[in-house]
Amino acid sequence: MKAHLKNYVTAAFLLAPAALTFTALPSTAVAQQALEVRSLEVTTDGAVAPGSRLRFRMEGTPRAEASVRVRGIRGNIALREVERGLYVGRYTVTSADRIEPGAPIRASLRNGNRVAVAEYNVPHDVRGAVAQAPAADEVRILRVNNWPAERMEPGAVLRFAVEGTPGARVWVDLPGIEQNVRLEEVRPGFYEGGYTLTRNDRLNPRAPAVAHMRIGDRASTMNIDRPLVLAAAPIEVPIEIVSHPNNGTIEGDVANVRGRTAPFARVEVRVTAVPPLLGQFTGAQQVFAQTLQADARGFFEFSFRSPLPVPGTKYDVHMLATKEDVRREANVVLYQRG
Repeated sequence: MKAHLKNYVTAAFLLAPAALTFTALPSTAVAQQALEVRSLEVTTDGAVAPGSRLRFRMEGTPRAEASVRVRGIRGNIALREVERGLYVGRYTVTSADRIEPGAPIRASLRNGNRVAVAEYNVPHDVRGAVAQAPAADEVRILRVNNWPAERMEPGAVLRFAVEGTPGARVWVDLPGIEQNVRLEEVRPGFYEGGYTLTRNDRLNPRAPAVAHMRIGDRASTMNIDRPLVLAAAPIEVPIEIVSHPNNGTIEGDVANVRGRTAPFARVEVRVTAVPPLLGQFTGAQQVFAQTLQADARGFFEFSFRSPLPVPGTKYDVHMLATKEDVRREANVVLYQRG
């Protein structure tokens, strides 16, 4: 018979003469649209040894890609959906496999960029058995979920949910951002929270975020494998001056310039004045250097003052726009009008 325990995900074992059964209890989804591994059952046709077969039965969100990974077995074990939300698969243990007590087992569901993960352990008290719930005094992250932002720009929200040991302090470490994202316990063992990107953030979307759980000196961590930002078409970073044409003219000793690039891109601007005759003042001079932030429509503005607005003075305007890891340069020449 199978024992059903409350609190966070637990397991029950049935030891029979020729079979071992593990069951992960159903777990409430952390968000209505999130993927969910509701239950996992693994049976063997005998002791876990070369030649024995492991059979997997997973229930969860339908129309997803399901797999199980057991440390000590090379590669993932793919499951197929035989009924709506029911996934099955099997694996024959080989002499090369090393299934050790305490080794982690990961059950995964994937649908596009959405991923749900539930983790368990091979038990210490049954050599070669398949899985075990965490001990009562153990701090464990059982699963992590996140909702990627559509774009990496100010105002975008990254949301996270963690399931594990109740009563813990839980936070997410985002790569490239100093401030940790603290998650609140919304019900025993379930933690949720989010972070809104700002203009000053330098999030690295290619590095993994890490979920942390701690009670006193006991701690657990888990990498968040799902992307922080949805994969999108390559970022375009055009850059141009829209207030003046190339080789255009300016009047007076103050020039007001307006340009356009990608929304929220950083723009480094440098302006150098070159007199028509070097004898009029000492060579070329840098008259403006500043890093700007484009607005939500990609517009940016700057002004510079000429130290000597001599007719015919040339202004070399160099611009470098950067968004994420895409950089684009442009040069524009303006002349002082007589």
